[in-house]
Amino acid sequence: MVAPTLKTPFICRPCLLRLLHTQSRAFTTSPARRKHGPVPSFHPTPSAELDTLLSTFRSNIFLPAHLIHPQHTLLYKRKNHTLLTSDEPATVKLGGEVHQLHPLDHQKDEPKTRSSFAKAMALMAETGDWRNLPPFLEGLKTARRAIKGWQFEKAVRLANESGKQGVVMECLRRVEETGMGLWDLGVAREAMWGAVWKVIQGNGSEEAVGRARRHAESVWELMWDAKHTENMGGETDVRRRPEVLGVLVLMHAMAKDKEAAEKYAALMFKSWGNASLELQDGDWNDANHKLLMWAPVLAGMDTGNKLFGKGNPIGKTIVEKRKREVKPFVDRCLNVLGNDAMQGGKRRGVKLYEELTKLSSP
Repeated sequence: MVAPTLKTPFICRPCLLRLLHTQSRAFTTSPARRKHGPVPSFHPTPSAELDTLLSTFRSNIFLPAHLIHPQHTLLYKRKNHTLLTSDEPATVKLGGEVHQLHPLDHQKDEPKTRSSFAKAMALMAETGDWRNLPPFLEGLKTARRAIKGWQFEKAVRLANESGKQGVVMECLRRVEETGMGLWDLGVAREAMWGAVWKVIQGNGSEEAVGRARRHAESVWELMWDAKHTENMGGETDVRRRPEVLGVLVLMHAMAKDKEAAEKYAALMFKSWGNASLELQDGDWNDANHKLLMWAPVLAGMDTGNKLFGKGNPIGKTIVEKRKREVKPFVDRCLNVLGNDAMQGGKRRGVKLYEELTKLSSP
């Protein structure tokens, strides 16, 4: 006779509570039993709504992701909830912090990832307090809450516009914990545009240009880090995109570093086959996106051309590409967005173009 097999061992309710108390020690001393490190924690913010949202994620999503199966059983099985609501509180110790466990319901107690992420980003942008972005992303990744590329892209954009490029860099450097990677072209573009926003936010001062150039170089360096090179290659290789390299040309040209500007300009033209210079007729969204891509390239060409002077081979290529391709394309984008202005106001691409035009003008 074949003995029956049990896929999940039976644990009685008294044993569950006893296991819970004994596990508090195991969590701090036995890595083999511990699923993850400490539960991400958050700084207080100027927004009570944001604080509440982050606290809810921490207690109802991030903490359970750090527990082992028997403790999950205590949290989510209704028949065991009396063990968590008795006079003696049930606790676990993670990373030196004691957490009290409460009954949870997947449907009622867990915030929706997509809508809550959007709300958190909006509140961080509203308050200008982005310190909690790295631990928030870390908690979501640990809890296996999927964040799409366009959501990461938006987070980078909003943080950059708030002048918090340093927070973005922290997320990128901690890619294994946050999941924010430069293999995503949208993230890579926005990370590079962070340098452009640094210059604009600093009114083009020498100090601002210096900070912006260092930021662009830091992003470029990370693009060669093995943690970020996953799935890079061909047209998806962000290091071979003219709009990415064009920011580096602009930064070094504004810093009057002729050698570096020339080096990146040569790389940009070598990658020109990946240039996206097509526009969907009358589509203001596409025009706005393409203007964001090419306004820094045009500004880099204008600034670099002054630096290179006549007779320079790179300068000659700049004059040709600017006249035949880049400037006409930018003008087309501006025309579409100008026709749309009465409906939606001045778009982000137009604002960026105008700011860069001011800085690159004599």
